[in-house]
Amino acid sequence: MRKVQMIPLLMTALAALPVQAGEISLGIGPLLLSESGADFHITFRADASPWEFGYRYARYSESTDDPFFGGTLTESTTTMQGPTLFYLLKPEANGTWFVGAAVLKAERVERALLVNEEAHASKNAFFFGGGYLGQWGQNGFFRLAMLASPGTKLNTKTSASSTEESGLADIYAQIGLRF
Repeated sequence: MRKVQMIPLLMTALAALPVQAGEISLGIGPLLLSESGADFHITFRADASPWEFGYRYARYSESTDDPFFGGTLTESTTTMQGPTLFYLLKPEANGTWFVGAAVLKAERVERALLVNEEAHASKNAFFFGGGYLGQWGQNGFFRLAMLASPGTKLNTKTSASSTEESGLADIYAQIGLRF
């Protein structure tokens, strides 16, 4: 249901972008295939500019199972969203390496199912890294990227479980269309 709600939001974002020569691209990733996953990246690049501005939204869920009885002990949902900025090293080539940065709001909700308890954690984090952007046919593209936020801590704790992370990463592969 939430995936269907994202489509009008993305269409509104496309309509709100300034009108000038350039290209708009919309990428999707494999997190869409998971039960409650989302993986979208919308970008804009002016003609002949090496700079690509965008907005990224990704969400995924994971669970921890009891190794002895097989039941699910915890469920965690992580969401990352925010603006991105990439510098394309060869912007007019069919394929180019890029460096980039993002300010993503990282949120995690962890539910301990045995005690029916939730823990929340949220942090705005600066990510940096890079990747490769390639052309696929006339209007298609693929993007492989790795952005890291080494010092960011995102910890959740319930009476039955806890998760501690000292460093976050946004690693993704996407395919998409350019308009």
